[in-house]
Amino acid sequence: MSEPVTAEIDRLDGSLRGGSPLANLGGETLDALGVLIVVLADNEMFHGLRVATWATGAPSLEAAVACAAVAQDKLGHSRALYPLLDELPLAQVGPAHPADNPRTRFAISFFDRPFDDWGQVVAALALVSPALNLLFHAVSGSAFVPLARRAQHILGEERLTSVYAEGLARDLVAVERGRELLQRHLDALLPELLCWFGPPDEPGFAALCAAGLIRDADPNAPAPTNESLRQRYIGQIAPLLAALGLRTSLLWNEESRRWSYDPLPWSRWNGRRRRLAPV
Repeated sequence: MSEPVTAEIDRLDGSLRGGSPLANLGGETLDALGVLIVVLADNEMFHGLRVATWATGAPSLEAAVACAAVAQDKLGHSRALYPLLDELPLAQVGPAHPADNPRTRFAISFFDRPFDDWGQVVAALALVSPALNLLFHAVSGSAFVPLARRAQHILGEERLTSVYAEGLARDLVAVERGRELLQRHLDALLPELLCWFGPPDEPGFAALCAAGLIRDADPNAPAPTNESLRQRYIGQIAPLLAALGLRTSLLWNEESRRWSYDPLPWSRWNGRRRRLAPV
C-alpha cells in the first residue's frame, strides 16, 4: 500500500473517529472484531514475508519483480490493519512477529515456515489470496468505517494480483512435474482454507454480522454466513483447479445449487486463531 493511500486512509479515519460504532458493543463482539482484524493482518503479513523471500529466487526476472511488488503490497496491508487494534480494549490480541512461536499466530499454518519451492508461492497466491479477498469484501461495508475503508483499498490493489496468480498457476502446470508440485501443495492447503471460513453458525461471526461489522459494501448483497462464504470461495477457485487438471473433492450439485466437499478436519481446527493444528 503506497504512502499516499495510507495517508488518505488516516485522514478519513480522523474524520470519522468521533462517531465510532464500537462504544455500545458488548465484550464478546469486540473480542470477535479484534480477532477478525488480527487474522486478516497476520495472514497478509506472513503472506508478504513468504513471497518476499522469492524476490531473488523466482524462476524468471519478471516473476522476481512481481514477487517484490506483491510482498510490498501485502506487508503494506498488514501495516494499515494492525493500528485498528489500538481502538479495541483487547490487550490479549496483538500482532504476531516472524520470530514468534507459530502456535501464537493468527495466520494459517501454511505460512509457519519459509517457502521451500516455487510451487508454494503459486499455491499461496492462487488459493490464499482469494480467501482473504472474500473476507475483505465481506467487511467492505462494515459499520466500523476505518476497517471498511482499508478493505476497499486492499481490494483495489488485489485486482491485478488475482490475474497474475492465475497466470503463474497455468505456467507452473505447463512445466515438467509442475502439476505434481502444485497438486501436493493444494492437498495440504485446501482443507485449512475451507475450514478458515468457520463452522456453520459460528457465534463470533454471527455477532459481527448482527452488529453490522461484517457487511458488504453492496447494499443488495445478502448477509453472509460461514457456509455461504465457503461456497463462494469454492465457486471462485474450482474452475481454475479443474482447468489446471488438479484433483479435488469439490463437486457441484445442480439440484441443490451447492458445492460438496470432503468432511473437514474440525477436530484440529483452532477457531480463535483460524488455523489447523499439526497432524
